[in-house]
Amino acid sequence: MKKLSIFFLFICCGTVAQQVYVSVDKNGVPLYSDRQLAGAQKLDLKVSPQSQPPQLNSSDLRFNALNRADADTRTYQLKILKPETESTVFSNQGEVLVQSQVIPALTSQHKLRLVLDNTQQSPVQQSNTFRLLGVERGAHQLQLQALDQNGKLIAESSVTTFYLRKTTITSPK
Repeated sequence: MKKLSIFFLFICCGTVAQQVYVSVDKNGVPLYSDRQLAGAQKLDLKVSPQSQPPQLNSSDLRFNALNRADADTRTYQLKILKPETESTVFSNQGEVLVQSQVIPALTSQHKLRLVLDNTQQSPVQQSNTFRLLGVERGAHQLQLQALDQNGKLIAESSVTTFYLRKTTITSPK
């Protein structure tokens, strides 16, 4: 494999190695070199010109640059719609459905994550709806965060406080 990769290196670097020679060792394995060894034969290599990338006109370049810049500098407004601030969620299973709003819509490069009580609660995702399970009763704080393609925080919502209440025998409501 090493010998084969050396051969391809010689082929690809036609301007560096002008001549390539091949010989066969006692085991019948071809050996490639840029020097003529005893019994080596010169190979005729035809190097094709490297293919050029397609040419873009100036309007294509301007459009692509604007899209990249727009995606990188986009300012999001994030808001948690449900549960509402200071509201009470009733769930014996500790299930909380979180709905949020993102303006403008996320680009494909950007993702959302949900933070509950200063701990990340969800994998990063594009959807603005989250389902939390196993939330304990009591007061909780939620925050929505937007991340760029490198995981860098680019926007966050204000903190929403809600209360989870579980129905018990001693306190039915």
